[in-house]
Amino acid sequence: MSVQPMKFITVTGPIEQFDQVVRACIIDQQFHPESVLQSVHHNKKLRPLEGANPMASLLHQADELLSRLDLEPAFRPFPPEVDVEQVRGYLQGLKDQLDQMDAQIAKLRQDAVDDRSAVSQLENFAGLSLELSELRRLQHMVFRFGHMPQESYRSFKEALDKREDCFFFPTRTDADQVYGCYFALRSREETVDALFASMHFIPVSFNDEVNGTAQQAMEVLSHQARDDEAGAERLLEQERQLAQREGEQLLTYRAWLCREYEVLDMRRYAARSKETFYLMGWVPKGDAEQFVANVEAFGTLDYVVDDAEDAVMTPPTKLKNGILGRIFEPFLRMYGLPNYREYDPSTFMAITYCLFFGIMFGDVGQGALLILFGLFMAKKMKMWLGKIISCCGVSSVVFGFVYGSVFGFEEILPGFKILEGSNVLYLLLASLGLGVVLIGYVMILNIINGVRQRDFDKIVFGPNGLAGMVFYFGLIAAAVLTLLGVVNLFRVWYILPMIVLPLVLMLFREPLSKLAAGDKNWKPESLGGLLVGGFFELFETLLSFLTNTLSFLRVGAYAITHVALMLVVHALAGSGNIVVLVLGNLFVMGLESVMVCIQVLRLEFYELFGRFYQDSGREFRPKVVNYSTKLN
Repeated sequence: MSVQPMKFITVTGPIEQFDQVVRACIIDQQFHPESVLQSVHHNKKLRPLEGANPMASLLHQADELLSRLDLEPAFRPFPPEVDVEQVRGYLQGLKDQLDQMDAQIAKLRQDAVDDRSAVSQLENFAGLSLELSELRRLQHMVFRFGHMPQESYRSFKEALDKREDCFFFPTRTDADQVYGCYFALRSREETVDALFASMHFIPVSFNDEVNGTAQQAMEVLSHQARDDEAGAERLLEQERQLAQREGEQLLTYRAWLCREYEVLDMRRYAARSKETFYLMGWVPKGDAEQFVANVEAFGTLDYVVDDAEDAVMTPPTKLKNGILGRIFEPFLRMYGLPNYREYDPSTFMAITYCLFFGIMFGDVGQGALLILFGLFMAKKMKMWLGKIISCCGVSSVVFGFVYGSVFGFEEILPGFKILEGSNVLYLLLASLGLGVVLIGYVMILNIINGVRQRDFDKIVFGPNGLAGMVFYFGLIAAAVLTLLGVVNLFRVWYILPMIVLPLVLMLFREPLSKLAAGDKNWKPESLGGLLVGGFFELFETLLSFLTNTLSFLRVGAYAITHVALMLVVHALAGSGNIVVLVLGNLFVMGLESVMVCIQVLRLEFYELFGRFYQDSGREFRPKVVNYSTKLN
């Protein structure tokens, strides 16, 4: 439940050995690189080591070949030394082979499509018994196959019958089109074509190889289409065989390219002088000893190890959590990673999330179903949300025993019956009390973060520092004790130190924090501006104390809602309608579990995290080669 401590390590060595050093000491090690030039930008003697990464184009080509061969990227062992020209030649040869096969497949498929299209058109002229080749050899006449709308044909039919320079033969009629062909004198070709165009006649052309009658041509073309499709399938099978034959070699070369790409990519982080390279980065404290041993084993390198506190830049964040914290880590990442000098709230979030969920959705039977559903999502569907749902289901079962509720039946088990007597009031008051305790706890976390970051605003003067804690709990204690009649604390001797003084400290938090930190420019530019801005911030702070505390009423309110919904289900089921009971339980479980999940997440993010968590961390990203992901 913490952020792993880091060491800042600088490595230097001969420039000609840079790639070897990266392969031996950096790649696939726990080393998060930082840009040297950004870290020591004041050093004018250093210059970048960057250059074009020649492996990028080859890796893209290898990834493209994997896609074309329907192969998934994966790691394969590769030899220590590989000739890049051999890899380039292999990839180009495989690409040329695939290009040739794909071009043949595309041609065969297009020929098949053209043949099928011609067949579909010839079907409209199946009633024409003339030889197509003879029609092409006519010297004084031209002919056109095609179709026109029925409405146009009916309108012009009488006029067409009277013309002596052309005549039209209909072959087939469907819902709105008339198919056929017309003959025209070659001397009147343009005039007749213009006439039929005005009738919306759409001509259909056929390849010169289409001969015989329309029926005979259809048979020949159908046979050719089948042959073309079979030829395309044979080539596809050859490609599949090629994938089986060359897959391992391609994956081996690609794995080597992935490693080399990352090696050369390290150059954008490095810098060089005349003869020396410089590398800087972060290593987890627990891995620093092994990293240094690897550097020393290389023999020609120098290194410097600094503590994170002595480094200029903020270290990256690497979380170190138990099982429960790791399960809820995706929710934490939705909000943002903790800063290196912040408390990691993963486990705190996991515990409070399950606690809230169980109180709001306590039922033994429905909780057990949530456990099973979550396990199914996690195991079968590989969804991280499944583990969270299972944990929430466990909490639901635990509080189901507390409430004595099994699928809404409250007479089976003893327990705290929410709707009996004054239990509703007790539950709501307990929800408020839980909220007060947790708000106090996150204020303590905020103070701890302030100590780590040496931020006096967080430690003392902020609304979530000591001043805010004194005001918040002082006001609550006075209100509760006064209402219970124990003692009236709303007296001057109590109000001044416990309420007024904290408010004044929060009002002047900015200059006081600077003064405590030793900042010489602690005085505000304008006292009036400070008072006006501070007043509105103070008003917002007081409002947030009230709304955040009252928000925890929803914990008890949802528990009451759950019981009420199950009462409705049992009322609809009457004296034992199993179908209504089953469907009602499923409906309540589905609807309310989603709503409770969202409301609990809201409590975590707004009421708790907002008081101590800045989420300004950047993730620890070592140079580890990912062989299973294609290059973007």
